[in-house]
Parts: sequence; C-alpha cells; structure tokens
Amino acid sequence: MIISGSVTSLRVERECMRARQFCLVALLAIGLSACGSSADRGPADRVPSDSSSKGPAENGRPERAPHDPPESFTARGAVALPPEAPAGRINLLGDVRDLAVALHRTSAYVASVDRMQTVDLTTGKVVAVARPRAEALGEDDDATEPLVSADGSLVVTPFVTRRPGAGTQSPSMELEVVATMPETGKTAWSTSLTVPQIWAQRDNSTPEAHAVGFAGGNVIVTVYTGYNAATAGIDIATHQVRWTAQNIRTRAVTAEAAVGVDILGGFGPDQLVGADPATGREKWRTEKNIGHTTVESAGPSLVRVRGYAGDGGTRP
Repeated sequence: MIISGSVTSLRVERECMRARQFCLVALLAIGLSACGSSADRGPADRVPSDSSSKGPAENGRPERAPHDPPESFTARGAVALPPEAPAGRINLLGDVRDLAVALHRTSAYVASVDRMQTVDLTTGKVVAVARPRAEALGEDDDATEPLVSADGSLVVTPFVTRRPGAGTQSPSMELEVVATMPETGKTAWSTSLTVPQIWAQRDNSTPEAHAVGFAGGNVIVTVYTGYNAATAGIDIATHQVRWTAQNIRTRAVTAEAAVGVDILGGFGPDQLVGADPATGREKWRTEKNIGHTTVESAGPSLVRVRGYAGDGGTRP
C-alpha cells in the first residue's frame, strides 16, 4: 500500500524559494536560447530529421522526464503485475510476502515455477515469457526472484525441473538456469545441473533454488532441501558449469567469496564457509558449528550471519 506524507511549513517555504530560483534560471535559459539562431548552433545542437529523432511519446511510449525524489506517493497510475506474481503468497489476512520479482530501470522480472515474465512498467504489458526446457516442479510460492547483473546486461532465473527417462535411463531432477536479456526478455542461454537421485530418496519436498550473485566471471547458484545442498558457479561467457560444491548452501556473494553454510551431510549443525567465486575452492571455514543459520549480503565486502552457537546463545 502506498502512503501519502506531509511536509512542514519550513519545507514549504524552502520549496517556494527553490521554485522561484528555478523560474529565474528557466527565464534566463529561455532568454539565452532566444538570442541564438539555428545557424549559431553546432552539429550536436541540431535536431536530426530522420525517424530516430522521435521522442518516447511519438514512438508510442510514455515520456519520462527526470525529477527530484518524491516526498509522497499515491496509487494513481499504478501498473498491475501479472497474476502469477502474488500467486500462493497472500495469507489469510491479505498480506503479501516474498514476491519473486526483481525490478531494474523500467522493467519488472516476475518469476513463477514454470516461467519468467518481463513486464514493461511504463505500460504494464508483458514483453516476453521465458520458460525452462524441461518440466518445471514445485508450487506457486516455490519460485525465487530473478537476479539482475550489476551492469544490467543479464537476468538469471533458476528453475527446478524434471527430465523424463529414456530407455534404461531413469527420470532425473535438475536445476535449470535460464539467462535472458533485460527489457526484451529474449532468452540468451540456459544451463542445467543434475540433482543427485539420493535427494529424492531422503526428502520428498521440491528443492529450493536461488541465483545468488555474480563474481569471478560466474553467476553463483544454489539448490537445497532440508537434508541436501549444492552450489555451482556458471561461466557467464561460456555458459558452462565451472565448479560445484556439494553440501554447501550459499546465500551471499561478494567479490572475494561466495558465503554459505556447509550442512554437513544434513546432520548439522552447520559450519560457515567462504569459497572462491571463480574456482569454488574453499578459502575459509569457521571453527564452531552454528545451528539454524541464515546468511545475507550486508555490503560489497560484508555478509551478515545469524545462528545459534554451541553454547546455546544467539550470535548475530
């Protein structure tokens, strides 16, 4: 829900003064531009006459002008996300939790168990739909948010899928990673990792998958259940799996390390581990075991860890 705010009288006076200054600057700019003619302009100032010079409104897209950060918000002009976005994520009180949605510039990337939709936030239209190649597994709320690279050049979405058996080969469960181009939603590449068959024998639940971060030329992905876990580094240039680490559930990536917990074969308690994101080689490990561990990013070179130490006390 978007809430409107209020401003103090002091802020109103300040804003009025700023508006008067802006008007003076605008009038000065108009006066300067009126003094020059088209012949006085350089090549960079002239407007080309071809169709590429059309503004956003002329090309059928709403024009977006730069503006100061807002102090209040309204629901007017809101764009609705696809119905798959809140599916399975609304409780009995009507609260929405943990949407599998990533936002970047003027696009929203909405993940569900069997697809990832690219939505143009200026129009509310679904631009493209990317799907895994194999049959998707899981319920509505099993999907996790797509991951957008820091430079905005790639969007990565993980899916848990099932490959049908063929001949003497039995069906298998896989982690399929689909990379799409931003804004257009066009699929760039996809890579699959086989999930060991023993996982299904030990845990009947669908594994949870996350695209965790980019570092060392790789996108780091992780997949896990209550008793099993694995992390992999996929080369974003060759689209090949560069390394895998069994029993490691990774939830934060910095430039120096992919940080997660070693679930110790599902028998825990966990141990915190840092791995080289380029090679997967273990760089460090905590001495003490930690139960019910959560790991999350806290900055470019920091992670925040919370769990229960061996003496029973909580250690953030």
